[in-house]
Amino acid sequence: MKRFKAVIQYDGTNFVGYQIQPNGRTVQEEIEKALLRMHKGDVVKIVGSGRTDTGVHAKGQVIHFDSPLAIPPAKYRKALQTFTPYDISIVSVEEVASDFHARFGTTGKEYRYFVQRSEFF
Repeated sequence: MKRFKAVIQYDGTNFVGYQIQPNGRTVQEEIEKALLRMHKGDVVKIVGSGRTDTGVHAKGQVIHFDSPLAIPPAKYRKALQTFTPYDISIVSVEEVASDFHARFGTTGKEYRYFVQRSEFF
């Protein structure tokens, strides 16, 4: 079993957040559905470095997952990109050590908030 690290980004407009929830579409769910297709019905869970709320976009978010498939990382990225919807982008995939952990190995996070001030009519 190999462990892979992926860097993702997404437009959160049509998501109820990163983490799987019963009330709507999530980033985790979409990526795990793509992995399910790649693994011919075998469930592959992903672990994210953090979570986002409804409507929040992400750039440079790290996830990891374990896979028995012997696919080179560049082809893994391409396949994942093919099976994920247009509002998720798989930036990179690389094989990492089995003790790598996207959440617990994080050394920092950056949040940027943008506020648009306008008059409403």
